[in-house]
Amino acid sequence: MDADRSSIEIKVLLKNLDPTKSSIKHKDRLRRLNKFRNFVTARPPPEFYDDDYGLLLLGSESPAAMEDEDLANMTLYGMLRAAGCKSKDHKDSLKRSARPAISLLRYLCLEFDYSSKNQFLGELNGFGQALCALNVPQLRTLSLDIHIGKGDNESGSRGGSKDDACHLCALILARHTDTDCETPKPVNIKDVLPAGETRAEFENWLATCPSVTSEVRRMIHENISAAAGGGRKKAGNEAVAAAVTKVSSARTSFDKGNSDDGDDDDVLGVFGKQSLNRKQSKSLLFDGEMDGGVEIVTGLGGGNQATDGGGKPTQWSQTQMASATERASISIFLEEEVSIIVVLLWRHYLEVPFH
Repeated sequence: MDADRSSIEIKVLLKNLDPTKSSIKHKDRLRRLNKFRNFVTARPPPEFYDDDYGLLLLGSESPAAMEDEDLANMTLYGMLRAAGCKSKDHKDSLKRSARPAISLLRYLCLEFDYSSKNQFLGELNGFGQALCALNVPQLRTLSLDIHIGKGDNESGSRGGSKDDACHLCALILARHTDTDCETPKPVNIKDVLPAGETRAEFENWLATCPSVTSEVRRMIHENISAAAGGGRKKAGNEAVAAAVTKVSSARTSFDKGNSDDGDDDDVLGVFGKQSLNRKQSKSLLFDGEMDGGVEIVTGLGGGNQATDGGGKPTQWSQTQMASATERASISIFLEEEVSIIVVLLWRHYLEVPFH
């Protein structure tokens, strides 16, 4: 089925989820949710326009709806609000239609058009990407805390669906990104699950859910720690330390005579890009020296560094070996200059004419 048909199905669904319309009853919302589920579970699966992913999740609050004149005149109740819609007559509870809504949302984000059984790793579909790129206020409209804290497996429960909500929460914590849908941006678990009791319920579910692998659990815990200000920072420091050690080993190998006894990595390491500190010190020493208002270009300074896309040097002057060679050349040059000066002073002292 083509994407145009999908756009129509989305708009019809969202128009019939609005709880503020007295003409739309619970059975009407349930019927429409079931009809859309049948639509997306058909084989082959339907196609969707990129804008329709956000439209389905946010309704009239999506960029696509706000930028489209026709959609701006419609009241489209997004799936997030439908899944987290609170009951007016029952305190701290949800509307009965919130349960089938979050169940459909879980299917769309984690199961729609997936060939892999691993729902949390690999490339996400358009719905999963759109969900993980939402900001915290938008995610809170899902009412995950109520679903997880009060949900059960009973049909018609006003507490919602705990299992569906935990799956979506795990997806968000594992794969949340910036608005570009690519740059990882871990979200603080307290922002989506404010209550400590609810977070404890989620942790218990995470530890026992058979569809969540140990790798996914590790990813979630690392992201939770990173969002709280720890975890990956330490790992990043260790990676930097390892890189520094490797470069130091390469330099030591060269200083000892560039022996062939070492492995290939040590030998090739001297052709790596010079360190930042070394480039800065050389730039301060050699670049932009002025002699009578004329800049002296020595060819030894940092200047505009020519590198390829991976940060590798594309000029000899940028390699560590060139740096070492330059140091040796400078040393020899200084020794010769000092020798000449000493000879000149000695001959002048002896008043011997210099030929």
